[in-house]
Amino acid sequence: MRILVVDDQPLIAEDIQDELQKLLPNADCARTSDPQEALRLCETQQYDVICMDIDMPGMNGLTLAKKILDQHPYTNIIYITGYDKYALDSYRTYASAFLVKPVNTERLREAFSHLRHPVSSITEEMIRDNYSGNAALGARIRMFREKRGLSRNEFAKQMNVSVQSVYRWESGERVPDILTLLEIARVLCATMDQLTGTASADK
Repeated sequence: MRILVVDDQPLIAEDIQDELQKLLPNADCARTSDPQEALRLCETQQYDVICMDIDMPGMNGLTLAKKILDQHPYTNIIYITGYDKYALDSYRTYASAFLVKPVNTERLREAFSHLRHPVSSITEEMIRDNYSGNAALGARIRMFREKRGLSRNEFAKQMNVSVQSVYRWESGERVPDILTLLEIARVLCATMDQLTGTASADK
């Protein structure tokens, strides 16, 4: 899981990052105190979750969230702010959570357990390191299915196939034909390049 913390107060950003690393020790967690830098970081990679302040100089968190979501609509936004007056406006950006400072590990745990957009347990790095050939295609199908929050049963129903067929695709035991792969891409909101690994799954 990739997480970015954005808060104009460097010490607060560091504290939140520390809490997140306690909660999710295997996560890749970065931080910045500059909203413009946050935008630049999002141009080169996609974060699964962005924890951000709202009241920041230069660009407030609501504007920053809208700009990021324009690029990466499946990003989970968690607002962490000192002002509860922003609560209503925050949900207009379809936030996963709204937390009022100070926050602790337990409140962060609850927020991360109710993410609007599920985060796959498989990453592109894992696919590159651990899968090859048909298994890599199957791992990408599973990754996008999990990101869409679909169970194998739900995905099978949308594809009008058996659950066993989905299992065979994801295990690499069977490779979908080109027409089926196009339908898989449509159902999972992915491109063919993303499914086949010729383009980053983060784009």
